[in-house]
Amino acid sequence: MTRFLLTFMVVISTSGAFIQCVQAENSIKNADIAYGEYLAGECVTCHRSGAVNDGIPNISGMDAEAFVYILQSYRSKELENKVMQLVAGRLDDEQIASLAVYFASLSSE
Repeated sequence: MTRFLLTFMVVISTSGAFIQCVQAENSIKNADIAYGEYLAGECVTCHRSGAVNDGIPNISGMDAEAFVYILQSYRSKELENKVMQLVAGRLDDEQIASLAVYFASLSSE
């Protein structure tokens, strides 16, 4: 989880981070939590809550804006992880925002 947070902090420091955060905030306003729950099946295959930390972070309870920012960063290949780039690359902004509000609504435990 620490490596994940460090990666997130490095990405935030890159140019355009402020604009991307504002876009994340705006997309969350219209997000559909039920749609996010529907889409979450693929995510929870790897990102299980309560799982032993094997390098794959628990995303339950994650801040929605951070979630959107990170997935958009994987989609644009600013963050490196081939699997996450592939998964995020198939998602549009509405789907990412809906997933974000769904996971933010869950307990992190």
